[in-house]
This record gives sequence, C-alpha cells and structure tokens, in this order.
Amino acid sequence: MFTEQDPKVVGKEEFFQTIVIGGGQAGLAVGHFLMRQNENFTILDKNARTGDAWRCRWESLRLFTPSQFNGLPGMSFPASKNYFPSKDEVANYLEKYALQYKLPIRHNVNVESLKQIEQGFQISDGNATFTARNVIVASGPYQLPYTPSFANQLDPKIFQIHSSAYFNPNQIPSKSVLVVGAGNSGAEIALELAKTGKQIWLSGRDVGKVPANSPLGKLFDGRLIWWLMTHLLTLDTPIGKKMQADVAHHGTPLGRIQRREISDAGINLTARMSGIQSGKPQLEDGRILTVEGVIWATGFQPDFRWISMPIFDGGGYPVQSRGVVQGVPGLYFVGLPFQTGLSSSLLGGVGKDAEYIAGQILRTNN
Repeated sequence: MFTEQDPKVVGKEEFFQTIVIGGGQAGLAVGHFLMRQNENFTILDKNARTGDAWRCRWESLRLFTPSQFNGLPGMSFPASKNYFPSKDEVANYLEKYALQYKLPIRHNVNVESLKQIEQGFQISDGNATFTARNVIVASGPYQLPYTPSFANQLDPKIFQIHSSAYFNPNQIPSKSVLVVGAGNSGAEIALELAKTGKQIWLSGRDVGKVPANSPLGKLFDGRLIWWLMTHLLTLDTPIGKKMQADVAHHGTPLGRIQRREISDAGINLTARMSGIQSGKPQLEDGRILTVEGVIWATGFQPDFRWISMPIFDGGGYPVQSRGVVQGVPGLYFVGLPFQTGLSSSLLGGVGKDAEYIAGQILRTNN
C-alpha cells in the first residue's frame, strides 16, 4: 500500500488505489476509514474550503437533528445536548474534522468526467487526470436544483427564486409569497418569512414528521427517535421501504419544526401547485393565487452526467446495493438519499455506510 503523501505518477497522470469524489460529510467519513486502513487515496473536492457546501446555504439554516447525533466517526460534534447546530457551525466542524485526521483533500478540483478504463477508472477535471483502482462517489444528494417545467409561465412581474438561492428574507421583495414544497426547506423558509410579517402560502402535501424537537423526540435525550431513524427506518424493514418511496416523491419528513407550528404562525397551508393559469399559480383544488413572489422549494435532481457508465435508473440515480455498483467492480457511492436508510445522507448517519464501503474496498484489496 502507498500513503497519501506518496502517490504513483503514471506519465502525466496520478495514480491512487482509491479516489473519493466529494469532500463533504460523506467524503470525509469514508476518508476517515480509508486512513485507518492505510489506503493510498485522495479526496477531490470542487469547493475552495472544506464545509463550503454548507456555508453557501440560507443564513438561518439549522440541522433538524440535535448535536449529540451529528458527529462523524471518531469526533463528536462540539455542542451541548439537544442543541441544533447552525449551517456555519456544521461547516466549521467539517473543516476541523478534516484537519484533525489529516485527510488528503484537494480543493478546487471540479471533476468533469469519470470513465472506466482497463486499469480501473480515469478521472479528469479539465486540467489534471487521475487514475484509480476504486472510485467512491460522495458528491452529495443536492446537485441540480429542480423547478417544474411550468415555472417559466409565471407572470414576469411575479418574483421567483429556487430555495437553493435563498439566503435571508431581505432577498424577497414581495409582501405575499407562495412557497412551493412543504418539506423541510420549504417549511422552514415559509416560517422565517412569516415572522417578518409577509403573507405566506405553503403549497404541498403533509410529508409527515420525525419530531426531533418535540417532547417525544427529546425523550431519553433523543436516543429513541435516533434509534428509530437508524434501525427502523431502513431498507431492511417494510416501513423503511415505504418511507423511501415517500421521500423520493414527496420530500423529507419534517424534523426540527412541526406542521402545527407552521399553521400557528399564520401560514396558509394549501394543496399542491398544479400549474399556471393566466400567469398565476394554480393549486390542485382549482384555486388561483394572487401573489407577488414564488419560492420553489421543490428539491433537487441527480446530476451524474459526468459519469460515462450505464449505471443509472430512469430517475437518474445509480443502481446500487448499499452503495456498491454490482455491474462495475470498484465503483461505489456514499451519501445517497436513503442509501440504506433515512439517516444515510445525514451528518450523524453517513458513517455507517462509509464504514461499510471502506470495508468492501479493504476486502477487495486483500
């Protein structure tokens, strides 16, 4: 085995036994286990600084899981119990984690292509080329912001923005706003805007809840609800498989806030949006809303166009089992939504999947 400081160079290409694409929580977690295995690897990250994917999200964002369940393998989150960390605290924690374990991260490397070759895999960012026996894709679940195809039919006078570009209420000039999508992001943004005195409609079905911030969620310091998230709501159980289907089509269950809190704030909970009528939002119940702004909290689509291998299903997600791509030996994923359960893409849950994938690579090497 080679160490990170001593990669092989093949011509103008650098060779590593394993390359991790993505330096967020999934990439750092799997990097931790690869370091323990003395693996010859590197982590390629498109951001300038570890944690930047969190720093660029909206200012008031907080995790919906309490601090005691937000630690990556080997390092607890530095906060008191039942505290919900801000997005900047998460970013700083990830940066400290990478430094503590001396993870070999290369920043400002935006991977443009990944293809299979005789020696394994070839990766290019347009400037440099890397080859590897194994590749772990850990680029995260939030890739391509999705807005419905009818969004461009809105009256040009109506302000519109995707939730991924939302930072704070000062961005929103409208006094009356429709937030489309009642999952975690939509619900929290709607609540924040309502507190500034704006008239808010929140469109979407009830996605259910995992009430981490409720009396039930805080029972036994949250251990009960975390056990449910990590042991019951998994692909090994019927209820977990049902939730996976619901999450795929309807959004993540509410965690830090509850639907009653939304209605108590004066937010108008409405049916799903079905289209545009005369330039205005139309709901499934036939109502047409007169609003000055629309925020699309409609989630993201996978964007793996840079992977030149036929491994994807009709929805654009990789066909895999627990992160292992059966048809392409040496190719793995970590951090996919519901990869093995509800906690797979969460800060405190990704470690279990990361350890499994690192173990698969260790067995292959031996």
